[in-house]
Order: sequence, then structure tokens, then C-alpha cells
Amino acid sequence: MSHSLEDESPFKEDLGPLIKILESNPDWNKRFGAASKLFRLGKERAVDPLIKALQNDSHHEMRRFAADLLGRLGDPRATWALIAALRQAISEKDKTITFHTKEALIKIKNSDLPSILSSTVDDKEEFFEMRIMALDILGELADTRCVETLIQVINNPNTEGKIRGRAIEELICTGHLAGLQLILDLLEATSNANFQKVVARALSKTPLKNKTIVLRFGDALLHIMESEESKKKDKDAELIKLAAASLKELAANINVSFNQLMDEILIIRKKQKRE
Repeated sequence: MSHSLEDESPFKEDLGPLIKILESNPDWNKRFGAASKLFRLGKERAVDPLIKALQNDSHHEMRRFAADLLGRLGDPRATWALIAALRQAISEKDKTITFHTKEALIKIKNSDLPSILSSTVDDKEEFFEMRIMALDILGELADTRCVETLIQVINNPNTEGKIRGRAIEELICTGHLAGLQLILDLLEATSNANFQKVVARALSKTPLKNKTIVLRFGDALLHIMESEESKKKDKDAELIKLAAASLKELAANINVSFNQLMDEILIIRKKQKRE
């Protein structure tokens, strides 16, 4: 069996006493100190003891701290333990542990995480809040694989309405061009008011800076408003209000006034008609 030079170093710290304190000392302050020192000295050797602390420690602050340290270490071995702790925290409505385990997973960026989260979203026996959390994490990671996963969720005809709606929101918030193009295509092709409202809400809280994309979404939203305003009855006042609010936010994103945005959209429409 081969050993690295680091393993054979006479100067390598013996972490056994720290691990013993972390696992069995009744004083949580001492366990806290041991965890901190393990993190500083042990690096990858600290992962397993910290996972055990996350899973088994009786003190809430210790579990929170273990999640933080695992996130900072960034070792993929902690992924499943963090997911299990996240699921438990959500089920127990523990907002602190929920937040810290979620942040740790985002920091680790395990290459398997998008597929794990995708399976979580697709699992209809998983409880709803955990599926929504999986979508949130996909949206915050926002790399190509996560965007592809969100697109698959949206395009899957078996996806429930609330899950699809949240996936749409997360996809828009990523600002990823492929995702935005899909939403634009759907927005221009459908008259489904619920879908339009989901998109309008998401756009109102997404800082899109690409002027071309902003103008295209602006044009689509303006068409929605014009369509609703043209109805003699049964106008959807909520949809009109949401579209208007989104247009104002889009204008602010590219540092123009609402009226300037409207003018630019109308100029583009005129050019398209001439062409």
C-alpha cells in the first residue's frame, strides 16, 4: 500500500483528540472549538467528522456550524448529508438550518448536484417544499447543466403547474440566454394568463441588463397589455398591472424611463413592419 509524503510527515497533526471532543464532549462550546480547529488543520480529513456532527450533534448551533464548515471545505462527499439535513430542516420548519445547508450545497458545486436536484424535482412522492427548494438551488447555481434541468422541467408535460411555475421563475432569474429565449418563445406563442402572470412577476424582480433581451420582453409584455385593454369585457386587471410593473422594472434595468422604453419598442415595431 502506497502512502503520500504528507501522510508520512512527522509534523502532521494528530486530529484524534479533536475528533473525540467533537463526537463526545458534553460541552457544546468545546465541540464548537474542536470543529473550528479541525476545519483549520484537517481540511479533507475534517469532512467525515463534520458530517457526523451535522447528522448527530444534539446542539442546533453545532449543526449549523458544521453545515457552514462543510460548505467552506467544498468537498463533494458532504453532498448527501447536506441534502438529508436540508430535507429534515424544511420538514421541521427550521429556517436557520435550511438556509445554511442550502448555502453549503451551493458552495460545494458537486458535479452530480444538478442530476440529484433534478431527481428531487421529478419525485412526486417527495414533499412539495423540498422540490421547490431543489428548483431554488438550481436557479442559484445557474450553470449550463442547471439551466438545462430547469428547461426540462418546464417542457415536461407531466410537470405540475406550481412546479412548472417556479421553474419558470428560476429560469428567468438565471439570466441565461438559452433559458430566456425559451421563455420568450413561449410568451409570444401562448395566451395563457397564468403563464403570462408568472413571467411578469419573475421579470419584475430580475435585473436583466441585456438591452436586446429587455426590448424583446418589453414588446411581448406590451402586446399582452394591448390585448387585455382591447377586450370590451372580462379584462384581466391583475395581468395588466403585473405587465406594467414589469415594463417599469425592465426600463430601470437598462437606465431608461418607462416612456423611453415604450418609444424604443414602437420604433422597432415600425422597422419590422417595413421589413
